[in-house]
Amino acid sequence: MNIQQAADTRRARPARWVALVVLALTLVAGVLRVTALDRAPPGLYRDEAFNGLDALQVLEGERPIFFAANNGREPLFIYLAAGSIALLGRSPGALRLVSALVGTLTIPALYWLGREWFNWRVGLWAAALAVTSVWMLSLSRIALRTGLLPLVAALALAASWRGQRLRSLPWMLIGGVLFGLSFYTYLAVRFVPIALLLVAIWCLWDRRQVLWYRGWAALAVTAVVVAVPLALYLIGEGELLGRAGQVSILSPEMHGGDPLGTVARSLGRTVRMFIYGGDFIPRHNVPWRPVFTPVLAVAFYGGVALAAWRARREITYRLALVWLVVLLIPTVLAEDAPHFLRASGIVPVVFLFPALTLDWFTARASERAHGWALAFAMLVVVSGALLDLRAYTRHLGSEAVYYQFEGGVTEMAVEINTHLGVGWRGSGLTVTDIEPISGRGVWLADRLWYTWPSVHYLVEYSGRIAVLDEQGRPAVDAPDDLLVLLWPFEDHSALLETLPRQRVWDLANGALERGDLELEARQLYVSLRGVPSEAWVQAPGVLWDDGIALDGAQLVPSEDGASVTLYLYWRAIAPPNADYSAFRHILCDGGLVGQLDGPPGTRIWSTHEWRAGDLLIDRHTIDLDHPWDETRCQVYVGLYHWQDLTRLSVIDAGGLPIVDDGVILDREGLTLTMDDAG
Repeated sequence: MNIQQAADTRRARPARWVALVVLALTLVAGVLRVTALDRAPPGLYRDEAFNGLDALQVLEGERPIFFAANNGREPLFIYLAAGSIALLGRSPGALRLVSALVGTLTIPALYWLGREWFNWRVGLWAAALAVTSVWMLSLSRIALRTGLLPLVAALALAASWRGQRLRSLPWMLIGGVLFGLSFYTYLAVRFVPIALLLVAIWCLWDRRQVLWYRGWAALAVTAVVVAVPLALYLIGEGELLGRAGQVSILSPEMHGGDPLGTVARSLGRTVRMFIYGGDFIPRHNVPWRPVFTPVLAVAFYGGVALAAWRARREITYRLALVWLVVLLIPTVLAEDAPHFLRASGIVPVVFLFPALTLDWFTARASERAHGWALAFAMLVVVSGALLDLRAYTRHLGSEAVYYQFEGGVTEMAVEINTHLGVGWRGSGLTVTDIEPISGRGVWLADRLWYTWPSVHYLVEYSGRIAVLDEQGRPAVDAPDDLLVLLWPFEDHSALLETLPRQRVWDLANGALERGDLELEARQLYVSLRGVPSEAWVQAPGVLWDDGIALDGAQLVPSEDGASVTLYLYWRAIAPPNADYSAFRHILCDGGLVGQLDGPPGTRIWSTHEWRAGDLLIDRHTIDLDHPWDETRCQVYVGLYHWQDLTRLSVIDAGGLPIVDDGVILDREGLTLTMDDAG
């Protein structure tokens, strides 16, 4: 029996139950990738949003072969996303569903590749390992083109080798189409011709009689025909290197005069990423988590050694090794190595190496010990899967993921859509078709509109949205129900003069944001919502000096009593002459258990800018050292000059001081209600 016959024997048709197992693995993978896809990860990262914006351009009739915005992107994912958006609407889920489906289909593709190259057992182990891999889950739940490369490359490798094995020209042509199509997925694929060429040279040296020259020539021609339109565009536009040139550690700005040392350190980090110190970027990975759990990492390196030993006799082991080495180059030669997006080209083969070890281990066991060996191998895989799932689900709820995916920006977009009654409102894969709410409009700072592509994608611009000009003024009249979103770190005096009068203004601090390289979060925006004051029922107020009244209060404890949300309703009887701060103290049995000091409302609307007749809602959540108990706890509120801490006096209707301290708002205290219009 020659080598090819032996290989064909190992690839003998598997039992029917294997197909059921592959189907079950695929279904499990689909559930893990689609569940809570609308909110986990939270937010919508700017690279995802750029893909969505370009997909919207496709729906409007544009048909580019390459998308130049955002450092340039290959088109296949964007065209798929356009179809999804056409069905589901402008939601994060519409974008991410493409990645989820692609990631799900990658599971049977890996099985097929493992079966074609080695045997069905290797394919089954590889598919099982990929189902719960943190790396694979991350690629499948973020709307980036990167996740397409593993699927298309795995299919191309499996189809082309099937053509080589069966001497089938149709299969070689299918492989050629898939290889050509892979160039439309992600730029790391540009290293694929290098890998295939190196394998061909290796085989011409000592295995030339095995190669089917006619088939591989047909594959090469087909791949070139499919890929050449994109290649000609990139060459003509000078985009062949594109993003790669910006992040290369070979540039003097990156290596700082030590190119060899920089490459060596990057290579060392990349080689060890399978067992220690993986990608540290929370969007791609649980920071620093390696590709495999420790036991599976040992199996991976064992599989590499096994492939190196067998590569002398069989081409598929050569293919696996060369593909692994060459497709790691994009992350070795770029900053931030190891980078799981740039290394995504190795995904088609990376799970094959531990699978080879597991197959070798179970096959070498004696007939008596085979059951125990198989049980041990399954225990390793299942325990690794559970560890990966636990790590990834915890990671999705982390603060780092929230900020990395710009969760605050998405919250702002949802607030706009919810106010207008249009678009995606924070949950679900689809955009629910609900009638817009009449009489409402939104004004927002130009910085908030133009800085964040996710706002452009999630919020459809209309005549009810006005972007403030450079002076912070709108170009339209205010609607009856106005939502104003402002960047907190600008001068808003011009806008405050423009705001309609005799309104009830609900002031709130919006979400936080934090850049990738920043340690501290900051306020992303503040919101002011104004409705005509006739919509409110005023209660008798408590009066302070300088024309300020407190017309009502509400207190909402959290379910566990660990915090309370306090609503205070301030009114300007006359324009105050100074800036004041408010103290809000929570007392239980006479002891202080929580407090919050700061300007009434938000910092963007100081009390000296209040106008007569305006009512401002001041809402804040206060953490408590003692659980809230309405029979024992009270709220103590007052105003003071922040410069010298002098407290403002409470006065009577005639303007005479009653107390120079504050007022107690107990469970029988002031309340104020808002009608359904709010």
